Amino acid sequence: MRKYLRFGLLVCVILVAFLSGNQNSTVFAKTTDVQAIKNGEVVYYKNVFSLLYDELNEGVTLTKKVQDYSTKKWVALDSVTIVKTNTSKNIYFSKEADADQYINAYKTKNNVKLKKVELNTIKTSAREKYDKEAPSIVLNVSTTKPTKTDVTVNVDVTDNKEVTLIKWAIGTKPANKFSNVGTTLTDNSFTVSKNGTYTVYALDNDGNKRTKSITISNIDKTTPVITLSIPESDVTAVSKKIQVSTTDDTGIQDQKWAYGNKGVEYFVDKGSRIAPLQNANQKDKIIALKNGVYTVYAEDKMGNKAVKTITIDGISEFTEVTQAGVHCEVCRMDLHNTDPNKVYSAKAIDQEGTTHYFCRIGCMYHQEHANGIAFTNKYVRDYSATAPRSNNWIAVENAVTVKFNKSETAKGIMGWNLFHFTDLSSAANYLGVSKENVVAEKLENISEYTKTNNKGMNYQYEVDKVAQ
Repeated sequence: MRKYLRFGLLVCVILVAFLSGNQNSTVFAKTTDVQAIKNGEVVYYKNVFSLLYDELNEGVTLTKKVQDYSTKKWVALDSVTIVKTNTSKNIYFSKEADADQYINAYKTKNNVKLKKVELNTIKTSAREKYDKEAPSIVLNVSTTKPTKTDVTVNVDVTDNKEVTLIKWAIGTKPANKFSNVGTTLTDNSFTVSKNGTYTVYALDNDGNKRTKSITISNIDKTTPVITLSIPESDVTAVSKKIQVSTTDDTGIQDQKWAYGNKGVEYFVDKGSRIAPLQNANQKDKIIALKNGVYTVYAEDKMGNKAVKTITIDGISEFTEVTQAGVHCEVCRMDLHNTDPNKVYSAKAIDQEGTTHYFCRIGCMYHQEHANGIAFTNKYVRDYSATAPRSNNWIAVENAVTVKFNKSETAKGIMGWNLFHFTDLSSAANYLGVSKENVVAEKLENISEYTKTNNKGMNYQYEVDKVAQ
């Protein structure tokens, strides 16, 4: 009697489970031939369709097994032949020959031809049901363009039932993980501050779930990396090269430098731009002309900014005084006092107020364009002035610069081809020639001329007009 009571109780429990819509439970262990490993435990399903739907609903891939009808052993679902016996029941065979034998025997006995069913057909049916019943999630971002600000992910969830919960989490997450992770969404959007993958989860009142992920890759809040080095180690050098290397994910759009320890705010409207590379074999560089701290600034295409300092020492100082050992700061030409005409013929003042002296205008332009020093004022020596011409300077924008006719002989000014005067008449009088033999040069032509005619110094540089 007890045996029948236990059997009746089991039947009641199974019936209740089916009526309550429970699609997977250990209750089915004695009655079903479909199982899966879920969260480390064996879970039984009433049919393969329910198992496949559960996979979709939980967003996971389970280890799926069915019971071989012939041997009663559990085998992988993907390896069996499925025979449909009625609208809701399938049986499974490890060997297709066994399935064919069963179909033939069944027809002989019942005069009914059973059909095989493809697993992909069942998967398609489960997918169609899931797509119809689970919530739909659409994700859009506030911008897909590169940005250094946070990005907003807008979430639109629709369903044929009431949506009871929406959450989001960092990373790629399956639906079954959102029971204990994620942030509840209350405003149909969430904000992210760094690149990565984000997952949105939605649940309706029928227990149907869906997740959708989106990858953000357009946020750049990383500042450029600046590396500074000094290849020269000569402690007696009159100048040193500071080589600059900058790296950034989105690319560098501006580089500057300045004397002293400066912050990024300083370079908003100040600083000397580092000259562009002349060719692939060169490195960005600045010329250190005096001892002290130098600051290098870099800004990437997103507007992220960085500075780095380097301290220079061991540079010998020099001044404008005409004495033995004084040189042009670019070509190092010796400007001693054996001839009062052999003094600096050009000078410039940079943004820090430091004065730079040069033997000629060509060296001044070279320092400005090739070495990237930003000059606020540029001057040339008035050659019509009386020797020793110590303080006779003309602003370049006011000077009349001439190219001397080489068939004539200049008055002892080292054979230079460019001369600077207050007017054309002064130039002709000083050179002792007629005005017809003096060719005036426009200022925009001087820089081009000095590239190849600066006393044999063949400067190959590109004038960065944008930086001036």
